[in-house]
Amino acid sequence: MDDYSTRYRTHVLFGMPGSGKGTQGAVLGQLPDLIHISMGDIFRKIPKSGRIGREIEQYTSQGRMVPDELTVRIFRRHLHILEMQEVVLPEQHTLILDGLPRTYAQAEMLDSVIDVVQIFHLLIKDTKLAMERLKIRALRENRLDDMNEEVIRRRLSTYYEDTYKTLSFYPPEIVYDIDAGQCMIDVLRDTVDRPSEGKRSPSMRLLLSPVATGATI
Repeated sequence: MDDYSTRYRTHVLFGMPGSGKGTQGAVLGQLPDLIHISMGDIFRKIPKSGRIGREIEQYTSQGRMVPDELTVRIFRRHLHILEMQEVVLPEQHTLILDGLPRTYAQAEMLDSVIDVVQIFHLLIKDTKLAMERLKIRALRENRLDDMNEEVIRRRLSTYYEDTYKTLSFYPPEIVYDIDAGQCMIDVLRDTVDRPSEGKRSPSMRLLLSPVATGATI
């Protein structure tokens, strides 16, 4: 589990809470050679009654980040389970990571596991819009941690103070800025229509076909 002779080809969805990482990841994850992994979803699926679940809840309920070592350990365990089930294979699949890495230290720890070929930086300049999106999602998905405005503000502050610095770990040429204030379909279009043609997976090329995109995009 700890030794990865082959690193996973990976695209990272990066952005502040409310920028739409989960929405874009869910769409891209429907394509055959792409595997969407949301760290937030992994955390939420861990039973809160257990030791690890209680520890995670201590942080997420206050809008704080789960410690780096615990986050990476849980991710590697989840990836190992997917490998054992043959849901994900390094020679066949490309990972779409959402919510990971969130710190420079996590990026360092994961460098032996993932080969990041593209980062989609979902930029949203309107903080109020991000907050409204989080509240709507909280009501729709019963995410109690996103209903408290103080918790939301703390999460946004953590993003600017800590998470944003993670981008500096990677070469700037693989970071692609996307206007996340647009409607979802336009963000998706900009995500698959990125400059790095040579690094695009077959499934993303399919999304760009006239049949898949249509005249309305």
